Amino acid sequence: MFFLQSKQYKIKNLLRKNGIDGAIVSSPENFHYITGFASHQHTVSRQPMFSCTVITAHESEKSHVIAMDFEVPSLKEKMPDFVVRKYDTWVGVREWDEILSAVENKLPGSFESCMDVLVKTVKELELGNKKVGIELDFLPFNYYSILKENFPEIDFVNISDLFILSRSVKTSEEIELFRTLTQVQDEALSHASRFVNIGVSEKKVAHEFRKHVIDSGICTPSSWSTFNTGIDSSRLCLPCDRVIEDGDTFKFDGGVNAEFDFYTTDTSRTWIIGNGHPALFNLKDRLYEGQRRMIEAARPGLPINELFNIGFNYVKEAYSCYRRGHLGHSISMGPQTAEAPFINATETRPLEAGMILCVEVPCYIRNKGGFNIEDMILITPEGCEVLTYRTPHYLK
Repeated sequence: MFFLQSKQYKIKNLLRKNGIDGAIVSSPENFHYITGFASHQHTVSRQPMFSCTVITAHESEKSHVIAMDFEVPSLKEKMPDFVVRKYDTWVGVREWDEILSAVENKLPGSFESCMDVLVKTVKELELGNKKVGIELDFLPFNYYSILKENFPEIDFVNISDLFILSRSVKTSEEIELFRTLTQVQDEALSHASRFVNIGVSEKKVAHEFRKHVIDSGICTPSSWSTFNTGIDSSRLCLPCDRVIEDGDTFKFDGGVNAEFDFYTTDTSRTWIIGNGHPALFNLKDRLYEGQRRMIEAARPGLPINELFNIGFNYVKEAYSCYRRGHLGHSISMGPQTAEAPFINATETRPLEAGMILCVEVPCYIRNKGGFNIEDMILITPEGCEVLTYRTPHYLK
């Protein structure tokens, strides 16, 4: 219960602080954030009409979950502290005696859509003429128009940023989940690093990583994870048949996903293979040292732009050509990996205990190679803890 209540409490508190009376939560990720569980078809389709959660800003008032009749029984088992409401679908689940007799017990009086049930729910929670938050960063325009048509007296406001703000500081349960995910990722990457040798293809290294993650039975490899060598490491592309050559930089940038729990990771390693150019070794050492300085400085109260300046200025002193918009970001549930706050020159928000950040110091050289030095860290009351410590930044 603490896991569910703590995240709901954070959102309800943000609603009250912003003078918002309630919210219709439509994205799969934030549906999970509020309830602690995913809705199946909602997640698969990413369409708002399959499931939603309606909450009020009142701390003690139960939230309402609206889901398809085929899913409601399983959600009721998982969500005893929510009001779970069904709408009718095409599935047509029958009673056992109906099958035995081949006769329908009774004809349905009416067919209720998800919007029909949403209208009733909003009315019962007395939100029909109030200020209500919706996720405009997620909702299709057509669905937003339907909401406006059905609720002409509601003052709709965008609360997408409130969820990102809430997700930027993790609960204790979220932190433990990230510990598990980063351990699986790190162990898989350490395994895959043994195949980073001259003559081995990008696809081979990627296969070893992915297989190791899947074998864990805990999560899945992120489909966007990159394993690139040589000139491929200087650009954004998925692994291909290119093989590692002597002197290449080999870059991993990716992570794992907690599937229907949505949480994701993002880490990078870059290794110089064989007899690389001395300038590449010098550059990597500078990038790595800049990142280490950022990690050593990270602590509650430090303005995020100061953290950026520590890493950026250190690299810039040695390479006046260095350019970079940010040196890291928050991370939580996806589908994107990079969330606010970003570690950049303008973000003055102070670090807080409970934040999980991806601290990265990249540099890419067109048609030559590239580096990303990236770790996930947890801001603790005393400083920070590196979560992705198992895979070395330098291969022996």
